[in-house]
Amino acid sequence: MNIDQKNNVDEMVKALAEALFAVWSYLHLLRGFQQGGQSYPVVLERFGRLFDQTWRAVFDALFAKAGTLIDRTKGTYSLPNLLKSIRRYGNSELKDTLTDVETRLNDSNGPMVKLENWRHQVVAHRTKVGRGDDFYRNNKMHLEDVESAVIELEQLLNRLSVGVLAIHNDTRSGSLDLVDQGASLFASVAAEPCVPGDSPQAARS
Repeated sequence: MNIDQKNNVDEMVKALAEALFAVWSYLHLLRGFQQGGQSYPVVLERFGRLFDQTWRAVFDALFAKAGTLIDRTKGTYSLPNLLKSIRRYGNSELKDTLTDVETRLNDSNGPMVKLENWRHQVVAHRTKVGRGDDFYRNNKMHLEDVESAVIELEQLLNRLSVGVLAIHNDTRSGSLDLVDQGASLFASVAAEPCVPGDSPQAARS
């Protein structure tokens, strides 16, 4: 692999790392909301619709951004296309690594399958399949499931990045503070006195 080819790989890896950082940021934001809601349910009672809509918006953003990492469209910065580029440039030492990464990307039972289904059928395209009850039953995801998929995406990126560039990407830790900030937001709101009219209960009294 010559210097220009390595530069091309480096550019793709940086773009993928930036996307993964955004995905982790969204996930950590949702974690903060989840922890805050569990600790201070009174906040959800007062502002349930606000946080429900915020949760849905962030979840959609997470799926949309994560979907770019596994997009197979030609010319996009994605793991499948990074894999193709490295294979095309030729590196016999990475043959086993490339095969393993490809196998995990194509695993029909892996944690990324549901993530990809949500991105394609619901977020990126409003399909008939994506609006059906069967889709929601078969593709239901908790934050733990999403996190498992994102962890695997980061692992696959680093397998390739370390193999070619000797660079390990930490895309996770930089946004961990959002978990604490999200939980702290709920604590702060819960500490505020309830103002008449700011809750459904007050509106009915």
